[in-house]
Amino acid sequence: AFLVSAPPRNQSPIFSLPSSMSQQQESGFLPCTNCCVTVPQDKYYAVESFGKFDRMLKPGLAFAGFDCCGICISFRSVTSRVDQIVVSVHTKTKDNVFVVASVAVQQSVLPEKAVDAMYKLSDVHAQIDSYVADVVRSAVP
Repeated sequence: AFLVSAPPRNQSPIFSLPSSMSQQQESGFLPCTNCCVTVPQDKYYAVESFGKFDRMLKPGLAFAGFDCCGICISFRSVTSRVDQIVVSVHTKTKDNVFVVASVAVQQSVLPEKAVDAMYKLSDVHAQIDSYVADVVRSAVP
């Protein structure tokens, strides 16, 4: 079952909003070094040694390794929270009627796929938008 309606007039397009699923650069809590870091409960942290992925850190206080002046070790993070996007799909039915289907998609990063979410996906919202559009167009008669 799909919700078939026109999108609200005061709603801005979803692709212009900043993505909460995008990755961010993080730093340790000690000045001039990244050897210790506190990982929040709602994020996944990746440790990079000289720009190369090393390992994932669990939430809490973590020791990332020895760091000289904050240049040897860096961190990337991605949120583990559920994110919702609304995809509006314009499609034509068999009887030549144009409809707009608004589909709400909820997504989150799986713990075992956090590395793939950080290093393999470039634009999550655009990929989900095109996948949902293909599925809706194939399902609408």
